[in-house]
Amino acid sequence: MASISVVIPAYNAQDTIVEALRSVLRQSVAVEQIIVVDDGSTDGTAQLVREQFPQVLVEQISNGGPSRARNHGLQLATGAWIAFLDADDRWHPNKMAAQMDVVEDGVELLASDWVRGERFAPVPHPPPKSHLTYRDLLSLNQFQTSTVLMTRRLALALGGFDSAVDGAEDWDFWLRAARETSIVKVDWPLVQYRDVPTGYSKDVWRVYATMQPMLDKHRDNALISHRDFSTLEEWHHLRFGVAFILAHDSGHAKKAWRNAVRRSLLPYLPRAFFGYLLPFLMRRVRQRTHA
Repeated sequence: MASISVVIPAYNAQDTIVEALRSVLRQSVAVEQIIVVDDGSTDGTAQLVREQFPQVLVEQISNGGPSRARNHGLQLATGAWIAFLDADDRWHPNKMAAQMDVVEDGVELLASDWVRGERFAPVPHPPPKSHLTYRDLLSLNQFQTSTVLMTRRLALALGGFDSAVDGAEDWDFWLRAARETSIVKVDWPLVQYRDVPTGYSKDVWRVYATMQPMLDKHRDNALISHRDFSTLEEWHHLRFGVAFILAHDSGHAKKAWRNAVRRSLLPYLPRAFFGYLLPFLMRRVRQRTHA
């Protein structure tokens, strides 16, 4: 079994990090190294981890955001594989085992589905899986950071997370990885994502605003045509616009529309609407109907 290092960035996480670490220690496949990077916490996170988990390597750095914290952990990692876990999430006890079960030649990044606030179900054997392409990932950020297991070689070759696009740094990283490796996702929830009041994804406008610099970064060297890229870009403005409308936030919905106009994306509206938005909304309706 290949060695695995776990990198956990933590900022004021004393209320959640104990459960996160216990979920790592309960893995049916043991990990070799656990690294907690305290990102300038003011609540005693580092001290708590040192007292309760002496086997964990704790590094304290000044506050610099999740990308810088994860990259610091990457430099300390010694395992052939790196697994990421946010300090407010938890792993299924068989997460590592399920992902290692689906490793194939040429695959250097694995992910999985995740659940929000639900109990885990037993993982089928063999676990269901799918292959994701660059286009798949550009159309939507298909997985959450805490689901990812990737080779240390690839993580370092890509230069880690880009702090210039914090807020979309994970999506950017997976897109860059898709240029270099095949990506396999276990189609089963192996991570429990927990909403916290300070969670980044709580602020939809902030997520939308950080998306654009990330797309700008990839536009000129995308692995798809300019037409297809622009269609996907218009789709992202549409989906966020819908999200704002559903949240009764007409002001930000109008800003999303104006941004699309300013970027000359309206010619791609029909393809984005019928090719992406409409199928997306239909899937959501079916999911809610069968829930």
